[in-house]
Amino acid sequence: MSPKLVWILRRRNAIVLGYACFAAACVLLVAGAADSWAVIAGSWPWLTVWLAAAGVVALAAAARRAARRRAASPPTVVPITPAPRPADPTDTAALVEEMLAQGRYALLLRRQVVGNLAPEQAQRAWEMLQQQMSLVPEGEVSLVSSALEEDDADPVGTRPDAEPVRVAALFLDRFAVTNAQYQHFVDAGGYQQMAIWDPQIWPAVFDFVDSTGHPGPRFWVRGRHLPGEENLPVVGVSWYEAAAYARWVGKRLPSEAEWVKAGAWPVPVADGRCVQRRYPWGDAMDRDRCNLWGSGPGRVVPVDRYPEGASVGGAYQLIGNVWEWTTGNFGYLVGTQELALPTPMKSIRGGAFDTYFENQATCQFQSGENPLARKHNIGFRCAISLCDVCLSVPVSEQEASPAAVSDRQQADSAVPLAPHHSSHPVEVEA
Repeated sequence: MSPKLVWILRRRNAIVLGYACFAAACVLLVAGAADSWAVIAGSWPWLTVWLAAAGVVALAAAARRAARRRAASPPTVVPITPAPRPADPTDTAALVEEMLAQGRYALLLRRQVVGNLAPEQAQRAWEMLQQQMSLVPEGEVSLVSSALEEDDADPVGTRPDAEPVRVAALFLDRFAVTNAQYQHFVDAGGYQQMAIWDPQIWPAVFDFVDSTGHPGPRFWVRGRHLPGEENLPVVGVSWYEAAAYARWVGKRLPSEAEWVKAGAWPVPVADGRCVQRRYPWGDAMDRDRCNLWGSGPGRVVPVDRYPEGASVGGAYQLIGNVWEWTTGNFGYLVGTQELALPTPMKSIRGGAFDTYFENQATCQFQSGENPLARKHNIGFRCAISLCDVCLSVPVSEQEASPAAVSDRQQADSAVPLAPHHSSHPVEVEA
């Protein structure tokens, strides 16, 4: 075999060459059978044989090259690691430590539970909540789709027909739920704990499996996320999976009004109206502050990226990276008639890394998706009402001494309730 032919067979078009040879051989056979091109078919009877042989050689070389490539770079294999051994239910201290390690601090801070914690455990849970969640103050917010206001000269939310919604104070996750956080839920048997799932979805829970048939998000392998993707937002989860996880950690999904208020951060003005931001950082689109089509890497990024695009309260990536599930129904806004859809859809907010149109990546824009959908660009974050959290941490007798209380009050006065991580100026509600 000549060196030039070897070079050709090593190229990626070896398969194309093989099929071309076979096609030419078939043409000659058909031409000979139909007495067409009799000169070619009769003068070169061996041409058909040589073309067929060349096709076989080309395809064999391509198959051999593909086999060597697969052997040289095997697919990523996620190792099978056993789930952590659960704590003894009778050992309260060990059980609390396990829940703190799983990020279930909000459940521990519930008024019905916090009284059973040691003071240092309650303090750790409270510190974790302050670090992982942002405080959204109570107030009113307008829910009007930005698509209807694109040509409106007034600031968002100042339209007289925008009926405001009252929102109670709450804590909202600073970041979207990550693969690492969701891994705790899977390892703890969350897909088998039917008490945390909506009863109407029980028959479908067994269909919520990963790419290998194990319980978990759609794109996981063997019940595990891929190595190196710990801090990426979990995607490939339905609305029901997101709601079940939220219940498991002692939280819930945010309502539409809560989500919009956290991002738009409305400020009351005259005549009972409020002015709210179109984007968490202001009223002008800045693609350097978010992960959208054409400005990001074209894929999801870790949840702590783009700090300059954080909301006033310190919530990251409310715009871009992944859409986020809310409890609202798509097509329904306060003061409007609800859309009649053949399949009920849940509202998603914020846009994603593959969102092209800017008017779909605002705090006001509402999109929708089938609650059973498990897409590559939909994630979620959780919330908890301020009234559901015990704001007073139990203290021991030693810590309750007058000197200790005075020191703790001085320390608390120097630290804000919810640390702010946004790089732009903070606006305070009037």
